[in-house]
Amino acid sequence: MCGDHWSLWRDSVKLLRKYANRRIYDTDASQFVKLSEIRQMVLDRVAFRVVDEKSGKDLTRGVLMQIITELESEGHESLLTNRVLEELIRFFDDKVVSMMSPYLEQQILHSLAIQDELRGQLAKAFAQPYVSPEQNIKQMVEQYEAFARALKGQTPVAPDQTADKDNED
Repeated sequence: MCGDHWSLWRDSVKLLRKYANRRIYDTDASQFVKLSEIRQMVLDRVAFRVVDEKSGKDLTRGVLMQIITELESEGHESLLTNRVLEELIRFFDDKVVSMMSPYLEQQILHSLAIQDELRGQLAKAFAQPYVSPEQNIKQMVEQYEAFARALKGQTPVAPDQTADKDNED
């Protein structure tokens, strides 16, 4: 049963092959892909693996790091400060590195879950049925007209009646 589970996971992961000329080939689509297309796969949460065409070595992490480097060179703000990178490098010489990797992953996943929850709450807060600016302006004009008529001694017209008058003309 465990073998079947592995086979289902393996079959659902898109396989990308990296050639000696540094080009990456999508075996499902039968075409070469750019880093920007792989980035889009990440954004779309498409599971994939990048393997060396000759050796079969998994190169996924290197390609992901290359995407991050490219994003930073395009002017995107860096998530990994120099201090964080320095500390990560120091972890490689420490015996706790095997414990830190799962811990860091859990902390980041927890942080992302909180961020998603916050986004959801903000979306709900700003998705209320607020009156549009056009409706606000129309209401203000109607109130002004009613006030101006009252000052002239005319009987004020209810806002709904002004709309009916406009339709009659």
